[in-house]
Amino acid sequence: MSGKGLFRCLSIAAALLVVATADQVYAQRGGMMGAQGVNPLQLVSLEPVQKELGLSSEKQDKLKDIGNDVREEMTQERAGAGIDFSGLQDLSREERQKRMAEIGVKMAEINKKINAKFLPKVKEVLDEKQMARLHEIAVQAAGSSAFQDADVAKDLGLTKEQQDKIKKIGDEYSEKTRALFTSGGDQAEMRTKMTELRKEQNEKAAEVLTKDQSEKFEKMKGKPFDVAQLRQRRRQQ
Repeated sequence: MSGKGLFRCLSIAAALLVVATADQVYAQRGGMMGAQGVNPLQLVSLEPVQKELGLSSEKQDKLKDIGNDVREEMTQERAGAGIDFSGLQDLSREERQKRMAEIGVKMAEINKKINAKFLPKVKEVLDEKQMARLHEIAVQAAGSSAFQDADVAKDLGLTKEQQDKIKKIGDEYSEKTRALFTSGGDQAEMRTKMTELRKEQNEKAAEVLTKDQSEKFEKMKGKPFDVAQLRQRRRQQ
């Protein structure tokens, strides 16, 4: 995989965080992990991914250390940037959207910095084939959020009109997500509804693509991987 391809699989995380921050805010209030954006740097420390990549115990230990360092640095960077999710539910829709946009920009900057620091360390552990598969899993985990990644959009040849439509769909489902967690209720039931919302969003976004773009995206994702395992493992940690 080229250096560009390696960085692409990690830059997807920035787009994910912008779209999924609302999920984090309300999920944290409910004491569950929720649908957090899957950062490939953290993704490689998850057991289902390591099994898929066929990692040796030695590589698993190395990636576990890298994952711990990433989480620690992420926490420090968020604190340093003054990122605070508290009180968002009390804001008006317009104020909340503005605050979320500000948080999204900060998170994108933080991810870019952390990716630049830790990606070379991951590259030293994984071989080319494993990195290629990691990229495919990251794209699958991103779902329709992957279309907001600049390189993915370029490779698929998405027009400005298509990107605007996909963003509008993302905004629509972010609002539905916020409404879901604001309404409260059983956590298991909310997780089920969250899964349904993600599925609907991915299907609507996919309808924006041409046949050729859809085929390219399927190829980009590679062999199907059960990304539900990632959310389950994250909740258990």
